[in-house]
Amino acid sequence: MTFSFKSLDFFRRVKRELVPEITEVSWSGSVLSVLAALGMLFLFYTEFVNFTTIETESRLLLDKYKDPKDDTLQLNFNIDFPHLKCDFAKISATNFMGTHMAGMALRVNKVHLDQKGKAIARHEERKTPLQHSQNEVHEGPVATKDLTQEKFHSTLQDHAVTIVSFCVNNYIWCDMLDPVWEKSAVQLNDEAALTDYLMAKVNCTDPSAVALCREESVDTYPSIRVYRKAAQGKEHEVYHGERSVAAITAWATHIIQQGHNVPAASKLVDADKDGSVDSHNGVGCRMSGTLKVQKAPGMIKIRAESDGHAFDWTTMDVSHTVTHMSFGQSAEENKRKSAASFADNVTPPHIKAAITAMNGKQFSSAKDVPTTHEHMLKVVPHKVVLPHKRWSTASQEESVMPPVEGFSYVFHSNNLQKVGEVPEVRLNFDILPYTMQFWYKQDTLYDFLTQICAIIGGVFVVSGIAWRILDKVARFV
Repeated sequence: MTFSFKSLDFFRRVKRELVPEITEVSWSGSVLSVLAALGMLFLFYTEFVNFTTIETESRLLLDKYKDPKDDTLQLNFNIDFPHLKCDFAKISATNFMGTHMAGMALRVNKVHLDQKGKAIARHEERKTPLQHSQNEVHEGPVATKDLTQEKFHSTLQDHAVTIVSFCVNNYIWCDMLDPVWEKSAVQLNDEAALTDYLMAKVNCTDPSAVALCREESVDTYPSIRVYRKAAQGKEHEVYHGERSVAAITAWATHIIQQGHNVPAASKLVDADKDGSVDSHNGVGCRMSGTLKVQKAPGMIKIRAESDGHAFDWTTMDVSHTVTHMSFGQSAEENKRKSAASFADNVTPPHIKAAITAMNGKQFSSAKDVPTTHEHMLKVVPHKVVLPHKRWSTASQEESVMPPVEGFSYVFHSNNLQKVGEVPEVRLNFDILPYTMQFWYKQDTLYDFLTQICAIIGGVFVVSGIAWRILDKVARFV
């Protein structure tokens, strides 16, 4: 017996000339064949949709810190304060035990904002502390003019530039400034080239000026301001330089020589050329940057602080708008990773929204009532396992590629209004000790092809059985 390769054929067919002899066609068989074909196409479509659809599975995992670096967490923030000056805005961090400086500042930037909320210039912290005169004595006549609410606005229109010192009685920094202010006015009056200006002062404890100080939103003492005749509304500039006769005289001379009609850029004055702005027209501050905090309950505070000023807490306004608030790597850092786009598809929509839950939220303070804004944040770590290739047979819960990690949070805000309370913004955070893990739930190519074969064979078998049953019933009837 000789071996023939054709003997291996498992799909032998009836000779074509014998087909009419041993087979016959029928209407019932044709109908059943069409129905079988339609059923097969429908099953093909549903299986293809299932193959291309990606579902998300999740589970909770208890955190395990293997590296000391895992004990810290990065906080990214960008907050606008329309009424808190950058010169006084300070940020600090404490942990749940009350230990200060529990947060390590990596990068904190401040940008001055004008009355319309537009950025003016970046705030640069002074490299050396200011040295204010403390022992000046003025024995001559009074060279400045006292202003009250009745004559304040009319006086501003009488001069191209009006420089006003807002102070209160019986406060050490105001008491030390008073003789310096008078001696500076005397020296300026001796300069014949300086004209069309006025050096004035306002006593905010005088009953005739209390309403004026509130109207002008004076919350810091002493506060030296520049009012120009051509200014719009309550626009003004504030002096933050050294309070000495030489420094104030040099700065005021520069301001007076400028006149009343100057562009916004010229209102950033560095009279002593030391690299720090002496005066500017910023009334608000944009604080942004990153902080490293411990993975433990803690608090971040933002408030006004100064070693050379007193604050009126009843008028201090820490209203703010959160432009961005997130934990972990910032969005810019994640965009540089190609895996971030895959993780974005796997993460559920409500989790993605919770990554920046505070973005765009505004928080306003009550007028003339000290208002502290307290935000409670519950931070939940999450981890996205990247998908395998379609032809992989490995578990979808594990991946050879490193997972994409992130943090989402929920928050609750509350306003504390109490006389004597220092207005500030408190960010209380607590990182939960477990991680939400997400991964793709998808069919592999192996599963898809297996299902296709099962559909083809199953439809033929089921339709054959159905046809035989129908044929038997027809013959019996």
